[in-house]
Amino acid sequence: MRSSCVLVVSALLAACGGGKPAVTEVQPAVEAPAISPAAADSTVAAPAKVALVFRVIREGGGGIDATINQVDPQGQVSFYATVPGTGETALDKPCESGQRFQAEPKVAAFLRGPTQACAERVEFMLYSTQATLQFIKRGDDASRGGDLLVAQSNYGTAADRLQFAEPEKARQLRVLSTVAAGRALGVTQPVQGSGGREQPTAEFKDRVRVFQRQNGIEATGDLDSRTRESIGRMQLRGGAVVVPPTASTGALSPASAATLSASPALVVTPQAVTPAVEVRVSTVEMLATPASPQTAAMIHANRARVK
Repeated sequence: MRSSCVLVVSALLAACGGGKPAVTEVQPAVEAPAISPAAADSTVAAPAKVALVFRVIREGGGGIDATINQVDPQGQVSFYATVPGTGETALDKPCESGQRFQAEPKVAAFLRGPTQACAERVEFMLYSTQATLQFIKRGDDASRGGDLLVAQSNYGTAADRLQFAEPEKARQLRVLSTVAAGRALGVTQPVQGSGGREQPTAEFKDRVRVFQRQNGIEATGDLDSRTRESIGRMQLRGGAVVVPPTASTGALSPASAATLSASPALVVTPQAVTPAVEVRVSTVEMLATPASPQTAAMIHANRARVK
């Protein structure tokens, strides 16, 4: 009986590996590294890459609701993006070289500004319509009071602000600015033309070139903002303004400029000079026939301030 048991046990051990029990090696567990909440969120959804930012700032500070339009070489506009009241919006797709954009305010209290070229960050400054009307009003008041230096500056500034929103009204204001500046510089006929299409005369442009040379400004003959600002400061140089005489041609040669400098000067007292040229369009007529609903709303809201 005992020998039978031994045989059975031996057989079982042989069947399980020749008498040696199999050993299974257990590997120690490896803990996974801890993941921070921020890292966990980033693995779920990575933020979109910002490739283009539009920013629209209003005069006086702060953002403003606006539509960003793309402007093609022919001046046609098409919708491109929307800017909320914060004044800034970001896009994940960049613009292309050669593209130009313009911000159209969604309220009539601000004016459309100039176009801007494609860049990673495109910014616009929109002028207040109310502040622009104040420049026109100050120009009217100064013109009626015979203060041509102030009149030419304010009319010109208003024209700069309106040139992209109301180009025709900006042109008319430039005529008023040219007349005031020309008479302040002693020009007999600052503008010429008919049908409301007056243009600066050669006499006016010559006199402006002389003035620009004497005041360290590029002598273009154009009544730009820097020239208007310098003309506006003439009173600070003395009660009477000394202005060199003008030539009869459009461009001045170095010899002509030297001759003008040596010629007798013309003494002008700006407050005593009144415009000799009657401009066919007045500010009242301009504002009475607005060219767009935006301007009509602007005038209606500020009617009391304009009068």
